[in-house]
Amino acid sequence: MDISDRSLQELTTIIEESKTGFDIDILDKWYFKITEYAKEEAPHHLIESIGYEQDDVLPMKFKVNCSKRAVPHLNRAIEHYMPEMQYVTQLYFQVVQQIIQKEYEEYNPEKSGGD
Repeated sequence: MDISDRSLQELTTIIEESKTGFDIDILDKWYFKITEYAKEEAPHHLIESIGYEQDDVLPMKFKVNCSKRAVPHLNRAIEHYMPEMQYVTQLYFQVVQQIIQKEYEEYNPEKSGGD
C-alpha cells in the first residue's frame, strides 16, 4: 500500500496542529477569552463569580471558578469560541464543558434537561 506525499503532508499537519492546540499557553489564552466573554454576557451581580486559576506547580491544571447561576453563561462562552479553536483544543473544552454541566446538574437536578 502506497501513501502519497500529499497524504503524508496532511497527516503531518494534523499531528503538528494537535501538538500546538494542547499547549499550556494556548489553553490559558482560551480560558481567559472564555471567562472574559462569560463576564460580558452575565448579569453584573455574577461577574465576580466567574474566573479561572492555573496551578503554579502543574501548569496544565486549570481550575474554573464559577457560581452555579453563572454556569449557563460560561457554557455559552465556550460554545461561542469553539469554532475558532483547533481540533484538539475543541475536544479539550468539550470535556471541560461536560464536567461543568454534570456538576451543575448534580447541584440542580430540577433544572437539568432530564426527567
